Amino acid sequence: MFHAPDFELYAPRFQGDVEWNSRRLDIRHRLQEVGELVKSDFADIGIGLERRESLHHPHATNRKRVRRQRTMIFRDKSARRTLQDILGRELGRDLNSAANNVHLQFGIDADGIWWGMRIDRGAWYDLNVLLKRAEEGEGRKEIAAACRNAPSFCLEIDHGGSRLLLDQGDKEWRELAGALQPGEVSLDIIRRVSATEVEAEADTLIDIARADFASLAPLFRLASWTPDSPSGVSF
Repeated sequence: MFHAPDFELYAPRFQGDVEWNSRRLDIRHRLQEVGELVKSDFADIGIGLERRESLHHPHATNRKRVRRQRTMIFRDKSARRTLQDILGRELGRDLNSAANNVHLQFGIDADGIWWGMRIDRGAWYDLNVLLKRAEEGEGRKEIAAACRNAPSFCLEIDHGGSRLLLDQGDKEWRELAGALQPGEVSLDIIRRVSATEVEAEADTLIDIARADFASLAPLFRLASWTPDSPSGVSF
């Protein structure tokens, strides 16, 4: 589905060139296909999601440069409405943005393909839920088990300090619960595949990604705010 010429579109000399919009639109359509597959897979296990794609053309919101493209899959309209009712109009007004929800993502840039789960600063209520779970021994046990279920991924805080998700156990999550502040940091559970590896795995890459996303389902549930989440939303 993705090949060597695709990655060249994100080289600096092409990022702001509208001549390549049609090529990037084609990639957007392929990302939509991936997003729909993930949506369907999660619907099969009772998790309702929607998807959005990032802009494929230079625009003020991407500073006139398309450095990457991605599809983002996040809580559906019904779940957003429930959360919005709790947060109120002011805090909940931007829930239609994927960045303000814990979300799954699949993206492409000059270096290759990457996929996983992300909690941006704007999704502080989701990170709050995950950290509230990590404050208690039983919650840490659940999170550690979910991490072991997704051994292909790494954990990154604010795009740095990459560490194997598999190695994040009771001690590590207890420390994170005491150190991270919702709304002030972002958290990524991510797997990166280089452009060279993408070529080598071209026939099976999407199946690999879908299996990886499925392995993240337990952690996604634990990081998603619901009305019965621990402590609900803390203000």
